[in-house]
Amino acid sequence: MVAGIDLPYIELMVIFIVANVKILVTIMTPVVIYKPFGMLMKKIIYPLLLLFLFPGLLFAQTSFLVMTEELPPFNFTKDGEIIGISTEIVQAVFHRVGYSMEQGKIQMYPWTRAYHEVQHTSNTALFSMARTVERENLFKWVGPIAAVTIGVIAKKKRGIQISKIEDFKQYRIGSVRDGAPEQVLVKAGVDIEQLNRLAFPEMHIKKLQTDRIDLFVFNVQTSKYLMLTLGIDPEDYENVFSFKKVDLYIGLHKDTSVALVTELQVALDEMKRPGIDGISEFDRIVRKYLTEK
Repeated sequence: MVAGIDLPYIELMVIFIVANVKILVTIMTPVVIYKPFGMLMKKIIYPLLLLFLFPGLLFAQTSFLVMTEELPPFNFTKDGEIIGISTEIVQAVFHRVGYSMEQGKIQMYPWTRAYHEVQHTSNTALFSMARTVERENLFKWVGPIAAVTIGVIAKKKRGIQISKIEDFKQYRIGSVRDGAPEQVLVKAGVDIEQLNRLAFPEMHIKKLQTDRIDLFVFNVQTSKYLMLTLGIDPEDYENVFSFKKVDLYIGLHKDTSVALVTELQVALDEMKRPGIDGISEFDRIVRKYLTEK
């Protein structure tokens, strides 16, 4: 299927159109067509015509490796299935453009591995990725699909106060390696050598609970969600410093065609348009998870 149309039907239409174009060219040119022009038609004009008429054909034969990480409630594993707000949105977007995923589904990877993969391997995508200045030119972008607040989490009973970047120097800070919160913290002036860098946020939350780190820089929404899943009361913790609110996107390999990126973005925008009942498909997915937790 390409954009909801059976490929055999498209092929028949292409054959019909190309045949008629050839007839038209024959009629409008001398009886003996200049050979270089004929070669030009065959090698350049016909392929361009097909792509112009059916851009979906350009993507029909290639599948995408679509990756994500454990980042609830946006993308996470439950009972062996990858679900979440962003997961359902991404699945719907790819379905709308008729584009297939490798192995037929989204793949769950550690953030560090997925982040490296999407930078160095063609036909790859990663969500939910914060779109930051540092990453802007490293990827092609489709979104936003969600938004989070990057903050610094600490135990309330510690009474830690952070008013300026210099205050971080006296504390042990946990971060997820190559994550946007870590990048924001380092850009603000915190030495990366000071950070306790791990691959999974759950590990840092447990270390925060047992006082093996003093602070954890991460998105506030996911931190609270993870605490609940780990049996930790979020009310015992507080956000002692907020950096900024960031939008989350689908990040695609930088060589991904502009045509495909545009098609995916259009599909996402259509999902956000209100339906007859005034609620968009996008909002329906978001509300589903907000009411579950």
